[in-house]
Amino acid sequence: MAMFFIPLTTLTLSGIEPARIPSAAGLSNFTRITAGAMGTSISTTLWDSRATLHHAHLTEGLVQGQGVFAQTLQGLQSAGMSPQQALAQINRMIDQQAYTRAADDIFLASAGIFLLLIGSVWLTHRPQPHRATTVDAGGAH
Repeated sequence: MAMFFIPLTTLTLSGIEPARIPSAAGLSNFTRITAGAMGTSISTTLWDSRATLHHAHLTEGLVQGQGVFAQTLQGLQSAGMSPQQALAQINRMIDQQAYTRAADDIFLASAGIFLLLIGSVWLTHRPQPHRATTVDAGGAH
């Protein structure tokens, strides 16, 4: 966290007059928190829609009474589950896999965005250093 927020704050506040730093820091924090909330909302929405997509892909090949699906249903029913309970258990397993694959998708997209943003650091312009004004301490030193 420190490797991210300290350089971000330094880039954001560099080149700003000392009297305006508190206002700039407040605006920076407001923007960061708002963007984080929007990013969380977007990623959660994408995660849910990608999970639905993966659930559909995972269930396409399942045909009742054939292959591994039939064997799994039979095994669950022989373990004491009713047909509805066995189908619900299979649906839960498919949901787990779909949400895991959706999380992988979101992570991969986030990694790509992060790598692009790393490159943008070198595109930022360095602000001119502020000239320090000397203040007379009135003989206090």
